[in-house]
Amino acid sequence: MKGVSGLALVVSASLAQALSTVSLTAAETTVTASALFSYEKLQLTESALVDVAQTLQNETIASMFAFANATNSSSTMSKRSVSHSCKPMPGDLLWPSELIWDVFDILIGGSLIKTKPLAAYCYPDWPEYDATKCATITADWLSSDLHMDDPTSIMLPLYEGRTCLPSPYNYTSTCKQGAYPIYAVNISTVAQVQLAVNFARNLNLRFVVKNTGHDFNGKAAGKGALAIWTHYLKDKEYLSNYEAANGYVGPAIKFGSGVQVWEAYEFANSLGHSVVGGEAVTVGLGGGYTAGGGHSPLSSMYGMAADQVLSMQVVLADGRFITASSTENSEVFWMLRGGGGSTIGVVTSLVVKALPKLETTSVTFNFTVSDTPGPDAFWAAVSSYLDNFEDFVDAGTYGYYYIGADSAEIGTAYAGDTDYYFRMESFIAPNMSLAETKALVAPWFDTLDSLNITYTPWYNNADNFYDVWVNAFPQEYVGTDVVKTASRLLPRSVFQSDTLRNKTWAAYKDAVDQGLFLAGFHVSGTGIAVDPPKDNSVLPAWRDTMTHVIVGSEWNFTSSWDVIKESSLFVTEWMDVLREIAPDSGAYMSEADLLEPNLQEAFYGTNYPRLYALKQKYDPTGLFFALTAVGAEDWEVQTTDPLPYSWNNNGRLCPVSS
Repeated sequence: MKGVSGLALVVSASLAQALSTVSLTAAETTVTASALFSYEKLQLTESALVDVAQTLQNETIASMFAFANATNSSSTMSKRSVSHSCKPMPGDLLWPSELIWDVFDILIGGSLIKTKPLAAYCYPDWPEYDATKCATITADWLSSDLHMDDPTSIMLPLYEGRTCLPSPYNYTSTCKQGAYPIYAVNISTVAQVQLAVNFARNLNLRFVVKNTGHDFNGKAAGKGALAIWTHYLKDKEYLSNYEAANGYVGPAIKFGSGVQVWEAYEFANSLGHSVVGGEAVTVGLGGGYTAGGGHSPLSSMYGMAADQVLSMQVVLADGRFITASSTENSEVFWMLRGGGGSTIGVVTSLVVKALPKLETTSVTFNFTVSDTPGPDAFWAAVSSYLDNFEDFVDAGTYGYYYIGADSAEIGTAYAGDTDYYFRMESFIAPNMSLAETKALVAPWFDTLDSLNITYTPWYNNADNFYDVWVNAFPQEYVGTDVVKTASRLLPRSVFQSDTLRNKTWAAYKDAVDQGLFLAGFHVSGTGIAVDPPKDNSVLPAWRDTMTHVIVGSEWNFTSSWDVIKESSLFVTEWMDVLREIAPDSGAYMSEADLLEPNLQEAFYGTNYPRLYALKQKYDPTGLFFALTAVGAEDWEVQTTDPLPYSWNNNGRLCPVSS
């Protein structure tokens, strides 16, 4: 056999010979196990791989799909990945030939998709050009559904390189593949996940996982990547008396990792229960949301999404399919509940606590500077909200608010704009009646009244959480590349100190006056109804948080990369104000700054050394990567855009020493 440099040629010739005389079939085995979903019973096994090898009669090709273990650790494929070399790109000598991709497609049952950017229909130089389809895509471009239903599109294209957007959202007149993955597997079985993991690891391919593409930092993007698309793993099962390894006994629900929070909420409600999930309709329950901790409208009552997980099914980086719980594969269980997505494996399902049915009340309202006697009264009204954060969180409530300066009440139009607005997107009071909610907000509203603020609160009450949530959180607009955000968690101590609380209020005003906007939440990661678990890796700062504050900068669709770089640096630097107010806190990794200083400490806190050690143990070749994930400091994205390395995913992924 030739060396690795000649691998592509050898494989192509050998494979062509093999395919002319044999017929491959999907590589999977049905496993009997009552605790698994039907798609989890279809697994890749050693015996299935033996059958593949016997059919192909080609050790090199067969080894591309093998598990990582002692028996193949000395193989060419294993050496190829363990070397920690740059990930190959199309056109490279080490990029798999079309015949290899054909074999892969056969083994995964024909689920391989040769992808294209979603907006390629709008560009005449693409074979897919179709003016009618382009018109439809353009009309729906800001809808989450459009991007969720595509195997590689992400909702924030800034992080794939802004390479292919329809007019009027594009800044160039061209469409490039950018950081949209080259291939995607539409996952319907665990065997497909295992084959994709093994194939990517053994051939040292860049590998990403997508459910919805909601992630704020574009984790599902990767130039030259193979993606797995878990969106249709939608199975759900009610477990009325689940006995968890951690001692919990009671109702639980098992969800496939493609289930979104609206589906989880709807299913739980149909059973007379609630579950902890995200605020936004598009969030996927079982991926980076829960892995990153996951704040929720129910967090101040029941804690983080990661706190609810009782067990999970996972395909690890070595290709093995395991169950993880507090007693079985407990290190994996600890890491994947708070240690972030894209770390050591792919979750295929998870069992979470089914919480009681909750009477819930919401309050929605807004006011602008025009509804006040003037700017001083407006900012005094904002200050009064901060004065009540501790009481609101201690009552188990959650508030989602926007503050900016723009006559359209979206973002901030420009530095110095005084068209101030405050928008309470939704104040959620779980386990509270309408009367109890009104009593809770009365001190704040009394202050607004004393300031002569004109506002009209709209209350919504139901005997369950789901019906209130549906009305409180409509689908958000996505698909643009005109915003860069940073965030900070501010702890209880800030709001117990008049000095620090006033500094926070002054920082809010300064941000808006300098052209930034705020999107924040009053929320705690420690629910008033439960004690937080001690066996997960949620950022410790969450446990004492009173508010999660997002600060953002904006530009135009046609802005140059120079403008984006300047705006990005500005919001990162401005956030030092909040970092100084809460120096010992951190930031929510799933809604944070890609350029966060000391991001390991900010996103993971004291958990990071253990997380990093487990990353090396369970994913020694660095198969799983994201710009903000555990171990990200070992790699860099050599961006093709005129930006510093690792500012988005549009570039070759290499070890930092390359």
